Amino acid sequence: MKANFLGVVLPLFFFACTSQESTELSSQEKAQIINEVKAVADSIWSKWEALDPEGALLYYSDSPDWASFNSEGTRYNFEAYKKLAASFKSSATAYKWSTTRRDFVFVSTDIVICAWVGKDEASWKSGDKMTCDPHAYTLVFKLIAGQWKLVYSHDSGIPVIHKGGKG
Repeated sequence: MKANFLGVVLPLFFFACTSQESTELSSQEKAQIINEVKAVADSIWSKWEALDPEGALLYYSDSPDWASFNSEGTRYNFEAYKKLAASFKSSATAYKWSTTRRDFVFVSTDIVICAWVGKDEASWKSGDKMTCDPHAYTLVFKLIAGQWKLVYSHDSGIPVIHKGGKG
């Protein structure tokens, strides 16, 4: 009985005490991932600025786990967000994003948080204009099938509407 106990406990103790292979990323690996995620994020913003939300959504993960929260606290799943994007396209005449700052946090080798602060400016078919400065976004990207995809977003800011009119 004592031999059986030692035969089980000693290997467990040995494996528990040996160092595990590090999943820590090197500076070079982090820099490469940041460049890859920046390229995806920049593509997303350029599609929104081109009033092409369908193009932007190609960089999002079409998953039941996907979620977005806006500054009012509304939660959108992917299907609801696609409807919101279609509404944006049908009512906006212009959109501009200006970046103030971006920070990256590595959760793991395949999950990166991009904290992004900047300014939004939009013009609507009604003649109204909207600015949101500052506007902060928390974007979570995950490496899925070799591509960085947006899996979660949260924004925080107070939009200011400037009433206009069709002249």
